[in-house]
Amino acid sequence: MARLFWTGNERLRFLRSVGWWLEAAMLQLFWWVVTPLSPPRAAAVGRWLLGRIGPKAAKHRHVLANLSMANPDRSREEIRQLGREVWENLGAVLAEFPHLGRITGADGGDAAIEVVCNNRDADFLAAAKPCIFVAAHLGNWNLSIFGIRSLGYPVDVVYSPLSNPYLDRMVLEKLEVLSSGFITKQNAARPMIKALKSGRSVGLHVDVRVDGGELFPLFGAPATTTTAPAWLSQKTGCAIVPIQTRRLQGDRFRVTVFPALQPVSDSVPPEEAIRETTAEMNRAIAALIADNPGQWMCTKRRWPRNVMEERGVY
Repeated sequence: MARLFWTGNERLRFLRSVGWWLEAAMLQLFWWVVTPLSPPRAAAVGRWLLGRIGPKAAKHRHVLANLSMANPDRSREEIRQLGREVWENLGAVLAEFPHLGRITGADGGDAAIEVVCNNRDADFLAAAKPCIFVAAHLGNWNLSIFGIRSLGYPVDVVYSPLSNPYLDRMVLEKLEVLSSGFITKQNAARPMIKALKSGRSVGLHVDVRVDGGELFPLFGAPATTTTAPAWLSQKTGCAIVPIQTRRLQGDRFRVTVFPALQPVSDSVPPEEAIRETTAEMNRAIAALIADNPGQWMCTKRRWPRNVMEERGVY
């Protein structure tokens, strides 16, 4: 009996590997098609493709539910339109991977990105101390690295490896042009502290669900949220700086860097300070998403299912 189960598991692993290979082949074919195009034309192809495929995918219900939670005053038709925009933006992001060198100017041309710094703190402008940059998956979120580095901050970005190792390797190879370090999400605490203590900043996308995490308000509803930025700030004294990436007309981009979150009083106990800072971070992230919800990649359920069912979005 054990041998039979072992054989079955081997077969499942084989089929999974075949599925991974097929996914990677499809993405490679897509990149092969869009690479000869200009970045705007490649993005247009991606928008057209995923704008038609995405709304038919099983994940589309999560997109609509998340948008409904974040935009309770929008009509059903407006939510549907935003949902299509989400997929179109994601298609453009996928098509832009082979063009990151041209978009950022790393290939020798002019960058298609403008960086707006609303953080006027003198120490920040002098890059005197590393920071903890927090963002949502907005616009082409990979370009936030360009904005951070343009202000003089070397940065290591925390990311979740893709379940398909072939895809993960392909994506990381394309991101090399951004000259960033990467820290895998699992067991990231020690590498993040090490980076900050060595003078490198850390970047995190904090708009995703954290299974088993603590609940903090997001758009007025409790959502499991990472406390890692607040914890890091407590440990190292580094400021938490929100950053937003937005897609503009003509397939240009704007990276906006905002003032750091206000530090909590030293009289507040550390655990409570972490909670207060995380709640403030969620308010900042919600504002960034609300500014342009059609560019928010929200293909996974963000809030606890029971909370979303109570809101009637499922």
